Amino acid sequence: MNYQSATAFQTVVLSVALNVSVFAQESAADFRKWLLKGTPDPACVQARDGSGFYVFATGAGISIRHSTDRKAWKKVGRVFDKAVPAWALELIPGADSIWAPEIQYANGRYWLYYSVSTFGSQRSVIGLATNTTLDASHPGYKWKDHGLVVESFPEKNDYNAIDPAMLADRDGRAYLYWGSYWTGIKAAELNSATGKFATSQPKTVAVASRRDVAPTSIEAAFVIRHEDSYFLFSSWDFCCAHENSTYKVMVGRADSPLGPYLDKAGKRLSEGGGTLLLMGDERWRGPGHNSVLQTNDGDWLVYHVIDAKTPEEGRILQLRTLEWADDGWPKVGEPLVRESETTAPLGFSPLVGRWDHSVGDGDHYDIFFESTGEITGTKGEAKWELTGSELLMKWKDPKAPGGYWIDRVALAANGASYSGTNQTGHKISGRRLTPAASSKQPR
Repeated sequence: MNYQSATAFQTVVLSVALNVSVFAQESAADFRKWLLKGTPDPACVQARDGSGFYVFATGAGISIRHSTDRKAWKKVGRVFDKAVPAWALELIPGADSIWAPEIQYANGRYWLYYSVSTFGSQRSVIGLATNTTLDASHPGYKWKDHGLVVESFPEKNDYNAIDPAMLADRDGRAYLYWGSYWTGIKAAELNSATGKFATSQPKTVAVASRRDVAPTSIEAAFVIRHEDSYFLFSSWDFCCAHENSTYKVMVGRADSPLGPYLDKAGKRLSEGGGTLLLMGDERWRGPGHNSVLQTNDGDWLVYHVIDAKTPEEGRILQLRTLEWADDGWPKVGEPLVRESETTAPLGFSPLVGRWDHSVGDGDHYDIFFESTGEITGTKGEAKWELTGSELLMKWKDPKAPGGYWIDRVALAANGASYSGTNQTGHKISGRRLTPAASSKQPR
């Protein structure tokens, strides 16, 4: 969760140039409060003592929620009494909460990694705490903070030390993945006995990046092993623009923990590749920053999402079954909610999803049509609007006639392609890279 990717306000100046929206009517203080509502950046684990499931989330001291059925969740406390551990506050003055915790069980302990930073800054740290039980009533319940694991500096590093994710492999070796924006996701092998590196500046491997594409928004790595393959999940685009959030979950596969990770098309994630797993629809906006809960009765994608009906509630917790297709790739089921909840169908646009957009005979762009009417995956502002079978796309560009490229194209009857021209007569075409959205609203 990199708050540099969040919506910017008049009183908040980000330290890097990003394509963000400006909401002049909301103060920075209100925005920060909204960021901590709900269950942002959830990390989920099943307790080894049979007591159920626990979710750790971004917030002051790291909030903890508990459930026995994965549907009803109750807040049961937090990891730290203070909003931020003293050692981290000394290194990152001004930090007022802990971001993006990660929880794994290995070697008889629960390993909880967490990050501390400030808005838009690359000066960040990742810390580690451990516990032998998650049951607060157990006499052995006590979080031990082990302090600094890895840190980043603007003048030293090409990554941001936030959003940690740990893989404890079957052979006893362990790995940490972290990073956002800049040059993307990094990884390195941990000392599995200490959960740390020999230095807070370890030698890293680049495992996922959007450095050579626009935008560079990638973060929130999570890695699991399924059978003999490793899967790296990440979140693309923008996490925190209320109902206009465009977060989405991407995935790649590798034969070893440090990659190389490839998408379904064979493109390396370190070169901008990624296979779309989940993106927003008319109801659920900006799904992302996932963890994966692996259990004996199946796997679950655990993530935050914004309900377009009640965006003021913040980023809320949602789970979906994570299923495995015959080709070995993951796919998601429908959201798991309380049995008493029902939702009325809101419908889907036939365009929402990933597209290959072509201009002329050779220029191709990897883009996403969002349910918000935005087009992401490109530099600058872009919008789409569908009227009947006519699709209008507007791309802001100071070099374009009138400041916008305007594409008027016809959508094919099967919804899988479009073709037409822009205002200068150049040929425009596109083809869908993801299946068309179902007309069935998830429940």
